[in-house]
Amino acid sequence: MEAKTSPNRGTPNNSPRASSLTQFRMIVVSVTCATLVSVVNNIIMPNDRLSSSGNRSHDTPQKYPKTSKKLTKDQHINTFWWPSPEEYGGILGKIHDFQNPSDCSAPSTKFFVWRSRSDNENDTRGLTAWAHAASSHMLHALTDADQPGAGHRILINDDKLFPMAKGCEHGLETRECYFEPLTNCKLSDVDDYETADPKSSNIKILSKTDEEYDRNVRTLYTSDSLWFRKVKDMYSWTGLGFNSQHSTIHMTAACLAYYFRVKPWLRKEIDERLRRNIPLDLNPQRTIGVPIRRSDKCRRHAIEGSAPGEMECPPLEEYL
Repeated sequence: MEAKTSPNRGTPNNSPRASSLTQFRMIVVSVTCATLVSVVNNIIMPNDRLSSSGNRSHDTPQKYPKTSKKLTKDQHINTFWWPSPEEYGGILGKIHDFQNPSDCSAPSTKFFVWRSRSDNENDTRGLTAWAHAASSHMLHALTDADQPGAGHRILINDDKLFPMAKGCEHGLETRECYFEPLTNCKLSDVDDYETADPKSSNIKILSKTDEEYDRNVRTLYTSDSLWFRKVKDMYSWTGLGFNSQHSTIHMTAACLAYYFRVKPWLRKEIDERLRRNIPLDLNPQRTIGVPIRRSDKCRRHAIEGSAPGEMECPPLEEYL
């Protein structure tokens, strides 16, 4: 979240102008992040929440009192509400239900195992690239690759090193260092291709992303590709129908929100940084969030272990 102006781009770090620009940029980045949280909240806050009995209900009172749109937006900016898939319905609730079955060991429970790449320690993808892959693999699993009539699969990642979790101080060096698990199921519930009978009909390892396979296979493994299968039928698995609340952007937002369910320690850190950098009297109705590409997106960056930059980043003055 903290911004630093590189000496070879824009204003030098040690100038008064750079200091003020850095502070401004930190606020802009923070406001943009808070705006994103607000947008995601508005996108995935459905009308069909959970009733006290655990059933979906359109008549269940909202957890937060109904307010004007302006006040609701103000509250989102200032409270950084984190949506709970366990408590809220709609697409996010459906993803949670499908990803967390009552019996992970049942023969009828099918899996889609997201394998790390063979050279995973040198995988330099950023968070958004990982999230893009995750949302695509999740839709593959939820629809069993455009065959929702065949049931669905549970997306689960392996336990290999997650490159951005090297030196994790909060657990193992896996995705779960930062984020909540994708499912309540364990790798011990899936059919292990390394120990299973090579002729087993319960296992299939994809050789390419769009390879067809027998939908009766219990455990399906991703290919070694960076890419993923594009799902055409994104909605029928939900049973919710297609409407203004269940569009492409809503589906994408729900998948990203589910993937980015951060651990409590990281949520606390994000909240503290946002509160430090966003003025308490900020009026979101009179605020413009300006996304500014920086960090390892820029060429000649000095971030160790990241991919080479992809673009020339203009000086901050060009944004002001």
